[in-house]
Parts: sequence; structure tokens; C-alpha cells
Amino acid sequence: MAAARPVWAIAGALLGLLVAVVVVASVRVFTAPDAATLLDNDQPGEAIARLRNEMPSWRALARIWPSQFRDALANRLIVQSGALQAMNRGEEALRTADEAVAIYQDLAAERPGKYAPDLADALDHQSRLLAADDRLAEALAALQVAVRLYRNLAAAEPARYLPSLAECLTCEAGWLAEIELAGDALAAVHEATDICQDKLPWQQLPSCAARAMLLEGELLCGLARYREAARLLATGWRMAAGQQQQQDLLRDAIPAIRSAYRADPEHFTAVWQAETGAEPPDWLST
Repeated sequence: MAAARPVWAIAGALLGLLVAVVVVASVRVFTAPDAATLLDNDQPGEAIARLRNEMPSWRALARIWPSQFRDALANRLIVQSGALQAMNRGEEALRTADEAVAIYQDLAAERPGKYAPDLADALDHQSRLLAADDRLAEALAALQVAVRLYRNLAAAEPARYLPSLAECLTCEAGWLAEIELAGDALAAVHEATDICQDKLPWQQLPSCAARAMLLEGELLCGLARYREAARLLATGWRMAAGQQQQQDLLRDAIPAIRSAYRADPEHFTAVWQAETGAEPPDWLST
């Protein structure tokens, strides 16, 4: 019994050290102002500085107690990636997002019911960074996994996940159109516009709603389906008009609107009046 005392003493000391590490790391992490709040308040530099100090604590916690803290580490990595992206540090942002996605993939494989939403969000973020790095094929692959996850989630909780599904579908359609897969792009964006028009109240429409309408209208015009395009173009124009951040959408939609008007001016005018409550723009007849 006496010979065993040093072993127990060593074990107790190690356990005490482990507890001390966890406590110190927890205090550092949970008493610091939230980096996500700094990022939301348009302070990415401050968020990066805060995360630089606290990430060693998150990594220590995730290493010591992975079942409790790996998801927290992944969450911090996504915040860090967003802050790096906002500071135009795209390569670092993507590398950080890749690490977060890898963690969420492992977690979702073990507990899909809990971690599928986090994985979908992380893949969505990762895909946009890949696209910004001109890696469109990889971006599409990541986003299409996110779309499948959101579609499954929306089947159970439509009000919560349909807006995210519509956002991803609209983004996917835009990228598919860029690589001239018009049929696939039209299918994706039609699903998005169907969500916006028929499955969500107007108060819950995602920010992509106008873009989805205009994009589907443009794709339909490319297939010479002008009468179908007219209503979508008019609705998308009405939704985007007056919003400064969506002026580029209006400019990009002008060629399709001209095409739809010239194909059938009478039909287009009637649809435009019904959807917008106004006459078609003067520049259509000049």
C-alpha cells in the first residue's frame, strides 16, 4: 500500500494540472467579449485580435475534452474565417474554413441530427471562399452538399431552413450559369423562386429573393421563353428597386427585360403593370 502512494500522488498531481488547464482556458474563453459580436458590429480587425488571444484556449479545451469543445472550436474557426474574409485575407480565411468544415464533418458523421445545420452553414461559407479563389468546381461541390443538407433540414423545419436553402440554390444557379450549364442553373433557381413565392411569408423572404426572380427570368429569356420570363423579371425588378445594395441586379437584368418586352410588348406591359403597379420603364420603348 505504501509503495502505491507515489503512483496515486503522481496521478492526483496530473489530474490537478489537467483541471487547472481546463479552468484557466475556460476563464480566458468565456470571460472575453465575444468575437462574433465584434464581427457583427463591423469590427473584423478587433475580432481577429481577440481570436488570436483566445484560440489557443479553444484548441486546448478541444484537445483535452473533445466531446464538449470540438464544436465550440469549429464555431470560433468560422468566426475567425469570416473576420479574415472581411479583411481581404482570403487565403487565410479559406484555410480556416477548411479546418472548421473538417471538424463539423466528423461531428455530423457521429451525430447528424445535432450537427447537420452547422455543417451546412460551414460548407456554404467555404464554398463562397472557394469561388472567390476562382475554384468554382470545388465551390459548387461544397455548395451542393450544403443544398442537400438544407433540403433535408427544411423538410422537418421549413420556416427555419427554407430561407437558407433558397440562398444556396440561388448562389448555385448563378455559378452554374457562369459555366454555361443553363438547364441545371434553371432547375436550381426555379426551386429557389418557388420557395420565395409559395412557401414563405413575405416577412421571411431571404435577401436573395430579387436575385432569384431576375436570374430565372434571364435564363428563361436565354431559352426564348419570354412570356414566362416577364412576370419573374417584373417581380424581381419591383423587389430590388429602391434598395441601393441591389442596383447591380437591376443593371444586369436590363438586357433580359429588353428582350422580353420586344418579344411581346403587349403581354409584357400588362404583366409589368400587374406586378409593379407602374408602367414599364421609358427606356424600353426608345
